[in-house]
Amino acid sequence: MTVQKSHITLKYNEIDNGKKSIYLDYYKDGKRIREALHLYLLPETSKKNISANKRTMKEAEAIRIEKENGLLAVRFGIETKEPSPMRIGEAIDEYEKIIFDKGDISSANNIRCMKKAVMAYRGLDTKVVDIDESYCDGLVDFLHKDYTAQFGKISMTTARAFIYLFSSTLNNAVDNGIIGVNPLRFVNIHGRITRERPLKKFLTVDEIKALMDTPCPVMSRPQVKQAFMLSIFTYLSFADVLSLKWKDIKTNEGRTTIEVHSRKSSVPLAAVSMRWLPETANHRGLVFKGLPKDTEIRNILSQWGKNAGIKQPLSFRLAQNTFIYLLLTTGTDIGTISCMLGLTPKTMKGYIKMVAASHIEDKEETVEIE
Repeated sequence: MTVQKSHITLKYNEIDNGKKSIYLDYYKDGKRIREALHLYLLPETSKKNISANKRTMKEAEAIRIEKENGLLAVRFGIETKEPSPMRIGEAIDEYEKIIFDKGDISSANNIRCMKKAVMAYRGLDTKVVDIDESYCDGLVDFLHKDYTAQFGKISMTTARAFIYLFSSTLNNAVDNGIIGVNPLRFVNIHGRITRERPLKKFLTVDEIKALMDTPCPVMSRPQVKQAFMLSIFTYLSFADVLSLKWKDIKTNEGRTTIEVHSRKSSVPLAAVSMRWLPETANHRGLVFKGLPKDTEIRNILSQWGKNAGIKQPLSFRLAQNTFIYLLLTTGTDIGTISCMLGLTPKTMKGYIKMVAASHIEDKEETVEIE
């Protein structure tokens, strides 16, 4: 009599960029089966990759053993171990106790909040052994789009934290032999729940006008107001302002520009910008010779903003953001801005979101302030 093969082995397929996908190779009912595990080995070019590969192989081996035991049990009529009746609510409570006993009270509180989200999703009575890819995939969508906590819809950052805590709960179940593998490993999370980045802030045209009409609170330091306003209309950073020299301001064929050495580029100097250059007959050396130290500048900007009725604190980064806001809202092409200022597409996305979030409707506002 021919004995059917039941031995299961781990095998690998070469894929892109030196990565390898892992699959199970075995026979069942006389047929050869190659079962993809959706686990991947990375090129061992760094300690991080080597460490990740060890974890991946440990997980793959656990799956292989579980599959092989199942096939052998069916073949020889061996009674298999009854699946654990533990429910997800109990698993979360167990993991919370582990974290609490370690003294991490903050994380334990977050786990309790995550438990409320899981309860709102499908309740807490789902058996851990019944939680699969489909369940986890739905949970990711639920947290991303639908879950509302006590104080409203949760942020993407909170949703991401809940998923990580839920995954840790399942990992604990794996360690305790309740399930063979964490099904969240097979679910795309990062492409759907991304880290939130705060929207860039800027000054509106009305706020710029208010600053222009409000004197610098320290009359002996007019250069602070001049430097800040110049930054608004040129994108010069604080470091650029400090190092700006008169020889960096050049006029050619009626067009005036500022050479910005930090970016190896030049910025047009329009009439609205030139009015903020200090008045002097000596066009040598630094443009802003009388700027005080950082602390005093911050204090002057703070008081000036309050006097002008502006709630957000003034900074040169705010001034730079405002320059791009003005360009975008007056129809300047994104590519032109990127090229002129040396900004990457990723950075420009942040500025586009800034403008989109401002809910500015088309109005007849002009930037050419006289």
